[in-house]
Amino acid sequence: MKRPFLHQAISDPVLFEKLGGKAKNLNDLLVHGFPVPNGFVLFEPDGDLMGAIGEIGGFPVAVRSSGSLEDLANASFAGVYETFLFVRSESELKDAVQKCFDSRHSDRVKDYLNTKKMVWTPETLTMSVLVQKMVDATTAGVLFTMNPTNGFEEECYVEFCQGVGERLVSGHVTPSRIRYNWFKEEIVTEDINQEETRITPAQLRKLMELSIKIQAHYGKPQDIEWAIDASGKVHILQSRPITSYLPREDRPELTNADFKDGGVSARVCTPCMFSVYRDAMQVSMGDYFKKIKLLSSDEGVTWTHSAYGRVYWNAEAVKTGLKKLPDFKEEDFDRDLGVQKDYGEKGAHRTEMSISTVINAIPVLMSLHREFSDCVVMIENFRERFEAMDLLLKAQITDLAALNKNQFQKWFLDVMLFQQETEKKYFRTIYNSSNYQTEFKGFLKRLPAYEAMDEIYLMGELHGISHLDVQTGLARLQKTSVVYGFGSDQYLAGRERFLETHYHHGPAELDITVARWGENKVWVDELVKSFNGTAPHKSGKFKETCERLTEKLGFLKKRKFARMLNQSRDFLRLREEMRSFSTRAYYLLRLGLLEFARRNQLEDLQVFMLDIVEVRNLLINPGMVFPDISKRELMYKGYRNFTPPNEFGGTIQALKGATSTDGLKGLGCSPGEFTGRARVILDIHQTAGLTKEEILITFFTDPGWTPVLARVGGVVTEVGGLLSHAAVIGREYGIPAILNLIDATKLIGDGDLIKINGKTGTVEIIEKACK
Repeated sequence: MKRPFLHQAISDPVLFEKLGGKAKNLNDLLVHGFPVPNGFVLFEPDGDLMGAIGEIGGFPVAVRSSGSLEDLANASFAGVYETFLFVRSESELKDAVQKCFDSRHSDRVKDYLNTKKMVWTPETLTMSVLVQKMVDATTAGVLFTMNPTNGFEEECYVEFCQGVGERLVSGHVTPSRIRYNWFKEEIVTEDINQEETRITPAQLRKLMELSIKIQAHYGKPQDIEWAIDASGKVHILQSRPITSYLPREDRPELTNADFKDGGVSARVCTPCMFSVYRDAMQVSMGDYFKKIKLLSSDEGVTWTHSAYGRVYWNAEAVKTGLKKLPDFKEEDFDRDLGVQKDYGEKGAHRTEMSISTVINAIPVLMSLHREFSDCVVMIENFRERFEAMDLLLKAQITDLAALNKNQFQKWFLDVMLFQQETEKKYFRTIYNSSNYQTEFKGFLKRLPAYEAMDEIYLMGELHGISHLDVQTGLARLQKTSVVYGFGSDQYLAGRERFLETHYHHGPAELDITVARWGENKVWVDELVKSFNGTAPHKSGKFKETCERLTEKLGFLKKRKFARMLNQSRDFLRLREEMRSFSTRAYYLLRLGLLEFARRNQLEDLQVFMLDIVEVRNLLINPGMVFPDISKRELMYKGYRNFTPPNEFGGTIQALKGATSTDGLKGLGCSPGEFTGRARVILDIHQTAGLTKEEILITFFTDPGWTPVLARVGGVVTEVGGLLSHAAVIGREYGIPAILNLIDATKLIGDGDLIKINGKTGTVEIIEKACK
């Protein structure tokens, strides 16, 4: 196809890539039914264009560049190349086309590349030219589907003027401006320019409807150029990702640390999943802080927030309480959890260790130590209850559809109560584990023989971690597959025995829209085929570190060291056990929601757009009217491909990542050095070919990635802390693990030869891969 037309679906991926950024987006939008003016694409100046001009409706036309690097997520190239409007003749057309192709060599392009720190390559010069039917606009402008001036995702920001949008872009006119809350369908502010440029309410609603659907189509906020013609029809002229914005400042200091590394914020979160977390954390966090006497009341405190399609927790409120503890170090707290914060000139907070702070904290410390003990007792008592209740509820899932209305109502209400009880206890375990690790680390640092990384060595070689049991089961299945073959009766029977224990695991365990192994058994086969039999690792560092730290300690100090060490390691094991309980409870909740959807003629995704409180109310009151979930679904879809800020709100400053591959440094979480080829993988289903000679580079690791970590020589992730799942599993397998390396998946190329040091957290790129 020499001259692809925008209205034609282009199946050839090579040809599609040649269209360039602008034309690719417009072709995609037009094919999917959005009102884009038709046009065609040229890959080189062409002699005979009149036939193609006739097919798109004749002159006048717009001639625009479509470079391969245009409309990227981090670089729009807006206004860098040439654009010609109202081209009315063949000679004007040929001249405009040639000038567009020539503009790729301009100084503007070179300066823009330097500004964006982008390297000049042959790809920089790759360009096509887009010729489109010209819209004779009465009004035109730009719309941002997320307000870039304040980061409000529910608010669109619109600028527009009379005539074509070029007047606005070139700065020849002051535009009219509207801030519009599309979720509530109301204008927030309206500023009309001197030309009295307005659009009608109907045009505004149509523009919003199209724009939010485009955002949902691409899964991230968009910068959209549009025009309205004399008939009142809205045309979409361009859509590209928003490249910069100011995060919201209307919230307290929030973070998704520990929620992102394999957690609920690892990907876009449904309203249902957010509500489950919200209800569990709002109760458990407030109760915990009151129990340890760091808060007398949590009235007015919102512990969890939803923003940018993700879940965040209130770091400001948590730190406000913890700052009352003597020797509290904000930087250590953040480092352990993976909070990425720039502390500015003021620096991180540290509570002084003084007589007054210690005296004031005595009631808190006594309550905290009592809570540590109470939490362990709680887990011991809950273990038996959990197994009994889980067995009872699971017994009915084999044929949920056969339950009558009352039977299903009772079963599902029991599941929701069981899940919430489990989750609150799991959260309580997390709080205590985190605080105990902090206290133990403070004790270690006061020992004469303490060295950096000692706490990491002391938290290694744990064994008895529930997620590592998966490896033993996969090893058995692999042996069966070798002897009898996949599909044999022996293998299938072995797989069923494996799933009796591990049915609840899956590729995304805190995303209840995603199936589990028990629902998609083929995923187990894929894991077995790529299994390499790696067992937990014994480096000897644990024993060596214990001996060095205690060698010159007196009897009482040795006893305290042993007690705190055992308690610290026990909390990590208990946290993993409670994580497993939580995942099993989510499995039941997921199946209940799917059956609820079936009984109410909902699509699977639609049921996850409901708040869990709404589900409970609808279950109890069958005649209750279902809420309108259309906007929730658009918001969910509109942020599924968005990379949200990890921290925002309050006075927090975003921590900037490295701008080049020189001196890459993250957080060393599992010691050791390893040199190998980088494998940049963003989806667990792309991990089948990983080998021990390679280093996994990814955003984060989910608990479902546990078998994957057994197959690599090391791991580097963009988020995570010392206590995160990836760090714990990395230490157990004895592989170097570097977490919290911002933009690792962008700065390290797939196939690069790299050297990682899991102690110092450094990554050295030895050789770039040949592309």
